[in-house]
Amino acid sequence: MRTYEPSEFISQLAANELVEPFDLTLYGLVKVDEKDSSVLYFSPARSCEQWISIPVSLISSVSHIRNVKCKDHQHPLAKITLAEPDKDNAQAVLFMQLFAQVKASAPTRRMAKSSAMTRQGCEILEFDDVPYLCCDGECWILL
Repeated sequence: MRTYEPSEFISQLAANELVEPFDLTLYGLVKVDEKDSSVLYFSPARSCEQWISIPVSLISSVSHIRNVKCKDHQHPLAKITLAEPDKDNAQAVLFMQLFAQVKASAPTRRMAKSSAMTRQGCEILEFDDVPYLCCDGECWILL
């Protein structure tokens, strides 16, 4: 999601020049690399057995949602928003476009909270056999 100054938004809207934003968000466990402060370890998996190293320079923002149990310890559950790449970096732009396209084409999960209400665009994450419903940067434990 891109944020605009009001005048810039109105100008681009009037000129029909608004570019469809990429969904560059990830939900998962995070931890620090004790040897390298320029990266953040991220795990989209249900446990903390495999980590992906994400350079901090590629991250636009991080939201700490809550701490979640992982085996006999805890890790922060976070929402990471990746920064849009520089347009001159063709490889990074291609990667982000592919990432956003795959994410957008994934089946939308729906969670019925009651017979009358469903939530679209949410993700159900499970950590140490505890399911979480994550929507717009907020997560709730599903009981």
